[in-house]
Amino acid sequence: MSLWTIKQDTHTSVDRIAQVTDTVPAQVRAMPRARRRKGVSADAPGMRAALYVRLSRETEESTSPERQRAACEALCEARGWKIVAIEEDIDVSGYSRGLDRPGLQRILARLAEFDVIVFFKIDRLARSTVDFAEIMKITQNEGVALASASEPLDLTSSMGRAMAKVIAVFAELESDTIGMRVSNAHEHLRREGRWTGGRVPYGYQVAPNPDGPGRVLVINPEEAKTVREIVERVLAKDSLMKIATDLSKAGVPSPGHSSRQSTGKNSDSKQWYTTTLKSLLTNPQLLGQVIEDGKPILRTDGLPLVSRPPVLDMDTWHALQDELKRRAGAGDQRRHGTSLLRAVLYCGVCHSRMYTFTSRGKLRYRCIGRLKQRQRTGEQGACYGPSVPAEHTEGHVTELFLETLGGAEVVRMVEHAGEDFHPQIRQAEEALSDLEKDRYERGLFKGDDGAKRYADQYAKLEDRLASLKDMQRNAKPAGVEAVPTGRTYGDLWKAASVEGKRDLLLDAGAYVEVAPAKRGARRLDTSRLAVFFGDEGKLRRASADGKDMAEVDHEVTAAIDLEMT
Repeated sequence: MSLWTIKQDTHTSVDRIAQVTDTVPAQVRAMPRARRRKGVSADAPGMRAALYVRLSRETEESTSPERQRAACEALCEARGWKIVAIEEDIDVSGYSRGLDRPGLQRILARLAEFDVIVFFKIDRLARSTVDFAEIMKITQNEGVALASASEPLDLTSSMGRAMAKVIAVFAELESDTIGMRVSNAHEHLRREGRWTGGRVPYGYQVAPNPDGPGRVLVINPEEAKTVREIVERVLAKDSLMKIATDLSKAGVPSPGHSSRQSTGKNSDSKQWYTTTLKSLLTNPQLLGQVIEDGKPILRTDGLPLVSRPPVLDMDTWHALQDELKRRAGAGDQRRHGTSLLRAVLYCGVCHSRMYTFTSRGKLRYRCIGRLKQRQRTGEQGACYGPSVPAEHTEGHVTELFLETLGGAEVVRMVEHAGEDFHPQIRQAEEALSDLEKDRYERGLFKGDDGAKRYADQYAKLEDRLASLKDMQRNAKPAGVEAVPTGRTYGDLWKAASVEGKRDLLLDAGAYVEVAPAKRGARRLDTSRLAVFFGDEGKLRRASADGKDMAEVDHEVTAAIDLEMT
C-alpha cells in the first residue's frame, strides 16, 4: 500500500468518525481519545467546539463579549466545527482568579463532550504561563485541542504549543504592566485626597470632589456620632459585648451592612459583634489616614498621609488604644459572664490570684497556688488553698467600694505623645548632603543658571532645617493629663455589666487579700478580707503579680502629682 493510500484512508476514517458523531447523542460519544487520535490536526472538520469568552470589565470595548463570541463563531464556521457549548466569565479577572473561574470550570468539567476549546486570544484563556500550561496539560490528557480565533497557532504540534507559551508570557507581562499602572494611578489619586473606590470606612461617605474631578471621602455625621459615642462608652469602662448588643438592638447599621457598602462582601444583617467593634476602633482611618494593603501610606517625611478630616482627635485615639490594649493584656482579659472579683481577690498566704469554683451548687473563690507550685516544682508548698463564698464576698467588697468611691468622679488619664522632629531634621540634613554631592561630585547644576538653581534649593533646605531645629527646641514634651469624665463611680456602677463593674474596681485600684479561715468558722468573717483602693491597692496588686515595682512607683507618683496640681 502506498503512502498516498495510507493518508487517503486516514482522512476517510476521520470523515467517517465525524459523520457518526454528528448523529450520536452526547452521552454515547463522550470518548475523547477514540474521537481524535494523537497527531490528527485540530483543523479536521466535524469537531465539537466549546466557546470560551472572558472579560475582566464590561467597559473593555476592544475585547467585548460580543466581539469575542463573533470571532470564535466565525472560526468554527470556517473550519466546519459544531458549537455545542458557550461559556462566559464576565467581570472575572484571569490573573487574580487563576483557574478558579465559573465558566472555565464548567468547560473543564465537560471535556469528554468536546473536541476543541475555542477562545478569542490566549490572554482570554489564561493570564499567566503557569495557568496556561496547566490548561494545556489537562486538555491534552483528555484529547481536547485548543484553538485561538485571532492567533494563527496549531496547538496540536510541539512548535505550536511552544509559541503559545511564548505568547502567554507576553500576556502575563502585559497584565503585570496594567496592574502596576493602575496601582500607581490609585496611589497618586490617594495622595491627592481622592477616593479610588472599594469599601467605605465607617464614619465616612463618598462625595463629589469640591476642588476638581473625581470623588472624595467626607465625614458622615450620623456614623461619626456613633463612633464617638462608642469611644466614650469604651473609655467609661463599658464592655464591648454590651456596646455591641445595644447597637444591634437600636438597629444601627453595622460597617458591613448593604446600606453602606455597594461593593465587596456585605450583609443585610445589622448585627454588631465585639470583633466588629475591635476592627472599627483600631482602624487608623478614623484619624483620616489613608490605608493601603492594611498599612498607612507614608509621606516623604515618614509620617502617615492624612488626606481627609479625622473622626477622632489624636489624644482620644491614644486613650482608646491604651484602654483596648489594657483589656487585651495577659492577665487582664475579660470574658463575658466571668466573676466580679476576678483579678481583684488574692490569697493572703501565697499572694496568688483566687479563682471561682462551684461547691454544693454554690459559687466560691479559692486559691490554686498549691496546685501551681506542684506543677512548677513537684512540691506541695505551704499554701493550703483558702476559699470564701462568692456571694457574701462580692457583696462586702461592693458595699465598701460604693461607700468609699461611689460619689467620686471617674477621671480618665490621657497620655499626650510628645513632639519629636528629629526624623525630619535628619531627613533635611541628608537632603543637604545629597544636594552638595549632586553639584560637586556628580557634576550636576551646570549651565548658566546652574549656580542660581543650586543656591535657591540650598537656601530653602537650610531654612527648613533651621525651622525644624527651632521647633525641636520648643517641642511639647510627652505627658499624662487627668481628664474628668463628669460621671461618678456610683453612676457607672448602676448601668455596668459584670465585666464593666470589674473594670471599675480595677480602675479604682481595688485589691482584696483573703486571710486563712479560723478553725470551726462556718460563715464568712469579713475581718479575713483586707480591702484596699487607690494607689495602695494598685501597688499591692502589681507586687502580687510580680510586675516591675519601680515602673509602678513612677506611674503612681505621676498620678499623685497630677491630682495635686
